[in-house]
Amino acid sequence: MRRLYILIATLLVTIGSNAQNQWPQLTVRDMNGRVKNLSDYASQDGVTLFVFWKTCCPNNITMLEELYEKWSKHNHDDMPIHIVLVAIDDQRTASRVRPIVRTQGWDWPVIMDKNEDLARLYHIIIPPQWIAFDPSGQVIFRSKVSNGMLDSAIYFDEMVKEARKTQ
Repeated sequence: MRRLYILIATLLVTIGSNAQNQWPQLTVRDMNGRVKNLSDYASQDGVTLFVFWKTCCPNNITMLEELYEKWSKHNHDDMPIHIVLVAIDDQRTASRVRPIVRTQGWDWPVIMDKNEDLARLYHIIIPPQWIAFDPSGQVIFRSKVSNGMLDSAIYFDEMVKEARKTQ
């Protein structure tokens, strides 16, 4: 009987610890070619926003410019928001990512998703799309941004509102 109790307790602890961290065990490459775990990008204090985009679409670049402007004005003491760009450019266009990011001055981390493994995991078909996560890896907000400036500002505010609900 004691063994049964120990087994049940062990099972409950295992289930509890797995429920607290929902980041998938996936390795990704950053813009410099370094291999990292996806969970390395997780924010411990606030929201982690993955922004899926492609260099070949001017709407994606406009959206990122507007997001950077809105994010720069955001009060990060109130609600920290960590943005990670996920470039889903293929082998032919991936070389455009670094010059665009540097030219624009975006100092966010960049994941190179050339094979679209991360995009498939989160069901991203057509960028730009946003997915926001709480520190445990739970999705708290998701959107398809289609109108650059207007959508970026509106969706950013909506994401912050949803993030506050989870605090």
